[in-house]
Amino acid sequence: MSLAFGGTIHRIPTIVSSRRVGSKQPVASARGNDVRPAPARPRDAPIGRRDALKGTARGLAAWTLLPSVIAAPIALADPVELAPTAELAPFVGKAGFFIRYPNAWVKATDRPGTDNGKAETLALVGNFKDIDTVSVRREPMDLHRDFADAATNNGNEGEDEATRASRVAVALTASERDAVAANQNFGVVGGVENGRSGVMDFKLGTSSLKPGPGSGKGTTQPYFSYQYFTEVCRANIEEGAGGAKVCVGPRGDVLDTVRRVNYAVATESGGYLYLVKASAVEGRWDTVGPLLREVAESFRVPQSY
Repeated sequence: MSLAFGGTIHRIPTIVSSRRVGSKQPVASARGNDVRPAPARPRDAPIGRRDALKGTARGLAAWTLLPSVIAAPIALADPVELAPTAELAPFVGKAGFFIRYPNAWVKATDRPGTDNGKAETLALVGNFKDIDTVSVRREPMDLHRDFADAATNNGNEGEDEATRASRVAVALTASERDAVAANQNFGVVGGVENGRSGVMDFKLGTSSLKPGPGSGKGTTQPYFSYQYFTEVCRANIEEGAGGAKVCVGPRGDVLDTVRRVNYAVATESGGYLYLVKASAVEGRWDTVGPLLREVAESFRVPQSY
């Protein structure tokens, strides 16, 4: 399958989301790099499971969770444009793709791919001290017929590129939305002990498509980009007072959640969906987001000549 390209380039804003009261993580202000520490509960104050559920639920009650059926992307603030300062080095993966990443980053994974029809992560690079990462994943197109329909305008002739890109973003974030609706899901977030993780909150930003080199000489194809926010519980998700979601550990204690902003680039080549995901913790996104976007957007599919 090949994807035809056409249309204007749309700017993608930075996600600024509300914060749960009581979180120990810094709060990113909509004014840009103004990061304010959130108040924390005194460490010596005892708290039982029932009280913890009620207290945390009061803070979570202010959140607006994305429903399982998406109507339109949420309104997001314009980003603070910071010029990336890191020098980017070229990286040709063993699987043949091309990308650029900062010289100071670590190349943790570089696999050639097995061509056995299975989904696999081909590469992982990043600043692992601060957990700023970019991964390159390849999945068979047979698993993504919804992406294929959205990317090629099947059944939607005359659809503009902005709507086309939005439908691609919705199709490729279905697992996160399903996890929010189910309160608990397994395997959504890799690298978690016992494979247990749950997406408590998800917000989808705007999307765009840009032209880029195809696998054949002189060819071009669309590269779809979209930004989204997730809050992940690496334990059990329970319902607290007022129906708010709370992350509860094995001993009944309320655990901190992982809040990250993600920027993804997706395109098809050789029967595979290539999905590049740049990700950082919410409190760092205003600082490193422009750099992560530049790394993700430098991705090019393997060349066949």
